[in-house]
Order: sequence, then C-alpha cells, then structure tokens
Amino acid sequence: MNDNMCVSASAPTADLELTGDEMVEQCSNGGDASPTGAELLFMDDKLPARTLHSLNMMRKNRTFCDVVLHVGNSELHGHRAVLASASPHLLELFSADDESKGSVRENVVTYHLNGGFDKLALEKLIDYAYTARLEVRGHQVKSVFLTATKLKMERVAKECASYLVHHLDPENCVEIRSLPGIARSKTFVAQVDSYIGQQFDEVSQSPTLLALPCVRVEVLNQTRQEMSLVSGDSLCHLVLDWVKRFHEDDNLNNLTEKTYLLYLALDNTLQDCAELPSGDISDTEIVQDYKKMSKKIVNPATKNRRKGQIQPAKPRVLLYSRTDTLEPETEQDWSLIASKKVREHTFLGLVTLGNKLVTLSVMLRLNQPTSPSPLPDTQVCTDHQPDMYHGLASMGSVKCGAGCANLNDNLLVCGGYDRAECLRAVEIYDPARNLWAAMAPMREARGRFN
Repeated sequence: MNDNMCVSASAPTADLELTGDEMVEQCSNGGDASPTGAELLFMDDKLPARTLHSLNMMRKNRTFCDVVLHVGNSELHGHRAVLASASPHLLELFSADDESKGSVRENVVTYHLNGGFDKLALEKLIDYAYTARLEVRGHQVKSVFLTATKLKMERVAKECASYLVHHLDPENCVEIRSLPGIARSKTFVAQVDSYIGQQFDEVSQSPTLLALPCVRVEVLNQTRQEMSLVSGDSLCHLVLDWVKRFHEDDNLNNLTEKTYLLYLALDNTLQDCAELPSGDISDTEIVQDYKKMSKKIVNPATKNRRKGQIQPAKPRVLLYSRTDTLEPETEQDWSLIASKKVREHTFLGLVTLGNKLVTLSVMLRLNQPTSPSPLPDTQVCTDHQPDMYHGLASMGSVKCGAGCANLNDNLLVCGGYDRAECLRAVEIYDPARNLWAAMAPMREARGRFN
C-alpha cells in the first residue's frame, strides 16, 4: 500500500478542452442565454485553474506578495486574499489586524505564528491553498493534521484524519490518540478509541503506551466477595472521577509520584484513605502506614477537600453510574478509552486526564481488621429444647457497625451507627431468656470497634 497521501480539492473539471469558438453560446433570434438577457455567454472552465497557477508562480517569485508568515527562523511569503480564503484562522488574524490599523496599512504585513507550527506542514498547506492539491508523505500526515487543525482548515484535517484511521496499528494508535487538538474532532476520536478498545491486549504491550505517565491506585475492599464482583470499566471510571474531583489542577508529575490508597464511600465515590477517621474499623495498619507516608508528601490539592464518608458495613459492589447533572462541555477531555484485567484483582486502564493520555494501574486489596471480633463456637439453645430453633428478640434500636463482646455468656453490644449518626447506646442480650436489656450509655459515641 502506498504510504503517501494525495488529495485533490473539488476543483473545476479543467480537463475539458475548449473547441471551436471556445464554448461560445449564441442565442437564437429573440432567445435569452442567461437570466440577465445577455446574447453572448462565454464559460471559461480553465480560468480558475489558470488563475491559481498564476498566483502560485507569483508567490514563488514573491511577486505582489503582501504577507509574510514567520515560523521559527523561516519566512513564508504569500497573498493575504488567497491564504484567508483557504484558512478561517488566517482570515480572522488578517481581519483583526486590518481593524486595529484602520486606514493605515503596510504594503507587506509580517505575522509571527506562535503555537508550535511546523514549517514543512505549513508549506504543504500553502501549496494546497494555491493548487487545490495536497501531497504528503505518510510520516508527515500527523504534522499536517495538527497544522490544518490550528488553521481551521477542516477539509484538509478531515482527509488527514481519514488517512490516519485507515493506517492505525497497535504501535501507532496511542501516539495518534495523543495528538494535540484531536479532541475537537469527535468522529476522529471515536474511531481511534474504538480501535484501541478492540486491540487493547496488543496495544497494552506497545512501548508507546508503556512510556505514558502512570497513576497508581489501590482500592480497599472489606470482603473477597466485593473483590470478585468488581468490573474493570466501572473501577477505572470511579478512579477517573476521583482524579477529576481532587486532582484536576495538579501537575501530572505530582499525581504519579506515589501510590494512592482509596476506599469506597457511602455515595459510591472513591475517597483517599488519608482522610479515613481514626478508630474506624477500616483504619488498619495498612491505612495507618499510608497516612504516615501521605504526611511526608505535601500536595496543595489535598487541602480544602470534603471529609470522606464512612463506608458501610455490608458488602458493596464497585459500580459506576452518573445520574447527577451533566457539567457543561469544555475542551478538556476526561474519558476512559479502554481497560483490561491484567491479573487477579489488578486492572490496567487508558484514560485522558484533561487531554493528556495517562495509564491507570488499579489493584484491589483486602482490608481485614487487625483484631477481628470473636465468633461464638456454640449455637444458642436452651437446655430443655436442645434441638429447637427460636426467633431472636429484636434490639431496642436499629444500628450497624456496633462493637460486640461476650460478657458472662451474654452478648454485649456497644455503640454503632444509625445511618449517619454515631451512637452511645449499650444493650445486652441474655440468650437463656432471649431478651435484650438497655444499659447505661457510653461517655462517647463509638462505632466499629472490638
């Protein structure tokens, strides 16, 4: 397959040779040849091509050129009318300059193009403006696409995007997805993302992807059941939302300098374990060590965050659902492109963080309490009815996450949570009589302790 790209704009069909009187149409007696009533109509289909050719020759000879574009140390001469006709960006630039100067105009105007314009790509596009023909070698298509995007030359950018999509492979797709300004072309982005998603097993092994910045995250789980139900896409979406909430203004280097330890809060959002309340049942040695490490790395973005919510005691499933109001669209691109399960409880994701391509390394960890509550070795039963089951009496109040202990063969239940409220209540259960009795409350409210 030819690696070069050749595109011709929809120019007039100048291949038709003029014959005889060169397409002179004469009206019959009393007939009209045109809406104006002209009796002679002459259509010169070759004139547009000849005019462009003449203008191009004048440009190359710097004849009647009235604009100079500076790119780095290079100068590119041209005619403002021609360049403005091909590029809406240059039209805006030239028009703004004319308005600012009023009637005072220079014979030749010089513009310094900033923003990383590529000289060779700009030359290709200037040639296209004068010839309606674009000839680009395969390795230059990306730079021509970028320059055409900056100049708002949509037709050229669309042709370049089509060529790049047609030549996607696991080695170059990540580099193409990283092109600046690609987010402006929704169709182009969707096609590249679709290819990456379908070929992510191969793409994940490419040197380009492995060289991307990596955000490392570990997510705590209370049970192995939770870990077995986790979906890779949902997990990566939750991590992406966490990054956007708390690290949107962070430098990417700050975000990748450590491994973050997160937990799932009641509102189904991930929170940093550095903010987990002390004394919580999940505040294990793993979390305490992480808190100490986090204090050594001071990040301005960690200030002024809302306090994380206490995680529920029942098993949860990491689910991603966006039901809140949609934020207004911006040019910033925050999206999950693809994800895969690398090994058991470990996932790899490819995301965009504010138009920057980044990988996510997410690992699930089981967070077991340091001193689990003792479990009774014998079942509750009565002496006179050893083989009968009895319904247990209800507690005085609804609660979860309470502290439990064996006190003289009775079950002592202290504190806990009634929804968001931490309790001081104490109750004791007598299995012999199947009765709950209220006791004096604790001095302080506590929950999830042994």
